[in-house]
Amino acid sequence: MILHSFNGSTSAPSGCKPEDNYWLLVGQSGTALEPTNERSRVLVKFDVSVVGLGLHCHNPVENTLLILEGDLRDVEWKQHS
Repeated sequence: MILHSFNGSTSAPSGCKPEDNYWLLVGQSGTALEPTNERSRVLVKFDVSVVGLGLHCHNPVENTLLILEGDLRDVEWKQHS
């Protein structure tokens, strides 16, 4: 799957801190590890290093972020082992 936008936008708002600029991931591919949760978010493991881009990543699985389902294209999920 591909991150098409982040929080419904393709560009960061002005004044966005570099470590919060998740819009750097727009166009990047990844894998949905879990089905959509009750907040309409999907746990996505990105193929690029999220931390390597200087972004915060607080999830227990490396390179994963909770992404709004509407920001994703070609969403499929697989069981995480």
